Amino acid sequence: MAAFTFEIVRPGKRRKAARVMALPDDRAVWCHVEAFALRIKNRDGAFIRVKNSDGQVVVRAGVATAVASIEECSCTSCPLKREARTSDRLPAQENPDLPLVPVTAF
Repeated sequence: MAAFTFEIVRPGKRRKAARVMALPDDRAVWCHVEAFALRIKNRDGAFIRVKNSDGQVVVRAGVATAVASIEECSCTSCPLKREARTSDRLPAQENPDLPLVPVTAF
């Protein structure tokens, strides 16, 4: 298992929040990027940056791109697709399963 740091970044602003997750490898990162994107309330201009344990950026994706990629997923029973459709109709809410940690905690 490797540690990956997920960060919310907005242009011209400091990193707002981050979460460290242990994942088996780089290939496991993208679905977590998509799930993380669904929990961001203000998606305009925001992006998600993921760093590995060496501090190297392994993913940098716009939040809107990550959300849009959920619909492109070939898995018709994907739970993220259902959540994405719901989040388009309702205000996004932070999910307690994916708490955001203030950057100052690091």
